[in-house]
Amino acid sequence: MLKLIIRQANWGILGSVFAFVIGFFVKTYVIREVGTEEWGKYATAHTFAIIADTFLSISIPFIILKFFPDFINRSKDVVSQLIRKIFIYAFSISSIFLVSMIFLSPILDKYFYVKTDDFSYLLLVISIHVPISIFMGVIASLYRSVLKIKEIIIYGIFVSVPVRAILTFIVFQYTNNIMYFVAIEIFTQILTLSLLYYFFNKNEFRIFNIKKDPNFFIKNEVISYGKNMYANSLVSLLSTQSLSFILGVMLTPDKMGIYSILLSISALSMFLNKNLRQVFAPAVSKLFAENRLSELNSLYKNTTFIVNLFTVPFAILVCFFSDEILKLFASDSSLSVYKNYLFALIIGNMICLLSGNSKTFMIMAGMEKKELSIQLIRGVLSFVLALVLIREYELVAVVTLFIIFTIYVGAAQLISIKKEINISPFSKELLFLVIISLPIIWFSITQNYSFQFYHFIIVPIGLYLLYFSIFYKRIFNLYKKLK
Repeated sequence: MLKLIIRQANWGILGSVFAFVIGFFVKTYVIREVGTEEWGKYATAHTFAIIADTFLSISIPFIILKFFPDFINRSKDVVSQLIRKIFIYAFSISSIFLVSMIFLSPILDKYFYVKTDDFSYLLLVISIHVPISIFMGVIASLYRSVLKIKEIIIYGIFVSVPVRAILTFIVFQYTNNIMYFVAIEIFTQILTLSLLYYFFNKNEFRIFNIKKDPNFFIKNEVISYGKNMYANSLVSLLSTQSLSFILGVMLTPDKMGIYSILLSISALSMFLNKNLRQVFAPAVSKLFAENRLSELNSLYKNTTFIVNLFTVPFAILVCFFSDEILKLFASDSSLSVYKNYLFALIIGNMICLLSGNSKTFMIMAGMEKKELSIQLIRGVLSFVLALVLIREYELVAVVTLFIIFTIYVGAAQLISIKKEINISPFSKELLFLVIISLPIIWFSITQNYSFQFYHFIIVPIGLYLLYFSIFYKRIFNLYKKLK
């Protein structure tokens, strides 16, 4: 099973690394050009778009992933009719939303986002992302339902990401207006959506040639599942976006911009865990359904160790070169005063990594309600505490709440998994990895060297050689399992 997961993850990891690396440098370039205040306005509007997308998409992608694989095997007519209804809804709700935003954006600017000046036009334009995201979620889920992951990566990443990067570097030779970056993003998203739609329509289903069947109706099973997943999505939205939303409302755009930069840097160490989650889910569901708990326990331990073996050294390197990374976003040292906040976020993420893909276990091993309650507690408490603390303590409150509730979620999930099915991600190797990493983390945070270019090559190679040499036996054993 571990071999299957790693092989299936290859395309997703390759695409995500490609998108993340290029996207990271595009972001640093744009922020240097427009400044943290303008980037903060962009991040605030983007948070609003994420919230609107979650509300309007009503968990349609989850429905597609859940039911379409079975429907395709049984009856393509049912699939066609359901696709038709989904696209009618997507067109209708997108049109209503865009028309509404013409009138709502000035009102939100004046009475809601009072700390952000001249915000209505930017908010209106970024709102175009919402219908694009709705359709993108539908198309991507359709591809995944017919097991076409490679196509999503090719058309959705290897085409759009370079196009966005090239256009950004060309356009920003002549301007520093954030609106041009928004326009480039919208263009590349429309291009990606068009390519994905064209090839799906050509190779799988001809979406717009589907005739209406007056006898077709959506089964209660589909509607009930959709309602449950919609509730889960709203709770997850409250849990993950409440801090950014309140920060964007209650503080000035420059604070939002700084927080967005710190999150982007700290997220560098999390990409592998996120990509394994997509292919980890069906494996957990299968092993749990077959009551193969011993194999499930082994899988949990192995994948958690692999993720931490690769990401802990990377997180240490981010701490080690933190001054240089922060200077990528601002040519001066203005962001260096927030370095301790960055360290705190990175350590919080590293602690979270010790729980592995605990969320996937909760959802795929029959603990959906418990996971929902954990996320609901996190969402409500972080929202309330943010309202009370952010105005006075600003970024200190935001970072502190982020770390506290990240650790809370990981701990609560681990306790629930251990209690329900008596498995855990912890192993002797993982514990030893943590022990040897503590002094290295401390050194990476406290050092204050002036680095030369060759340090950026020697230090990463040396650090990974150190970790791989210490754990070479475990790596070799895992390698033999993958052959």
